[in-house]
Parts: sequence; structure tokens; C-alpha cells
Amino acid sequence: MIFFVIVPSVMIVAIILVHEAAKYFGKKVSYSSLIICAVFSFLVDIAAFFSAVSNRDYFFNLFMLIFVAAAVVTALNRFLEVRR
Repeated sequence: MIFFVIVPSVMIVAIILVHEAAKYFGKKVSYSSLIICAVFSFLVDIAAFFSAVSNRDYFFNLFMLIFVAAAVVTALNRFLEVRR
């Protein structure tokens, strides 16, 4: 159960740090994109945490989850920045 306390708190700190680092380097990253990225990361963590099997197909499925999540977050961030 401690997993469900530690992971979200680490993600909140990471969201704030990534946003501040992007601002420092002159890049624009919206909070909504970072929050959606954190939600996807949390879902992948849950999928990895509750699985008892670690085989090639399992890692391929995790890779696909991460790839789709990254594509969605990148597209959302691009959409939000173009809209502004």
C-alpha cells in the first residue's frame, strides 16, 4: 500500500521540477501535459507492479504502453502550444 503513496508524491515533485527546468531552458511545457504523463506513468507502474510474469511479450506490452503514452503526451503538448 505504500506504493500508492510514494509513487504519486514522487510524480508531483517530478512534475514541478520538469516544469521549472523547461521554463529555465526557455521551453514551454504545460502542466496538463505533465499531469497526463504522470497518469500514464502511474498506469504503467501499476501494470508492472501487479504482474507476476516477466517474459518477452510482457516487456513488449510495457514498451507499447510507454510508447503510446509518450506519443499522446507529445501530441497534446504540441496542440496546446500551437493553440496558444
